[in-house]
Amino acid sequence: MEYTVKIFPDPDGEGDYIAEIEELKGCSAFGETPEEALQEIEIAMNLWIETAKKHGKPIPKPKSQKANEPKRRFNVMFPESLLKDIDEYRGKHAMKRSELLAAAAEKYITSTH
Repeated sequence: MEYTVKIFPDPDGEGDYIAEIEELKGCSAFGETPEEALQEIEIAMNLWIETAKKHGKPIPKPKSQKANEPKRRFNVMFPESLLKDIDEYRGKHAMKRSELLAAAAEKYITSTH
């Protein structure tokens, strides 16, 4: 699996685990163990992708593939106050401007489809 999988204890459960695929919004699964949650997320991922294809929705690429994609530089202008907010946020989260803006653009695009 190339997608970024997060597995963590279910905060509302009694020892269960939740698995989520970071790049596929809303794709999650449950299991009694981390291993079971990982098996279930494989099934959920396949169903998520199949459903997206059926409805003509975009399928985000795994982060590992995005990291290897060629990058292009372009100029963009922002109001000073927004740029200040961007720089404060990226500083707190140890991100580059380009990383933050690319992530924000991708999130906006996938949330509006």
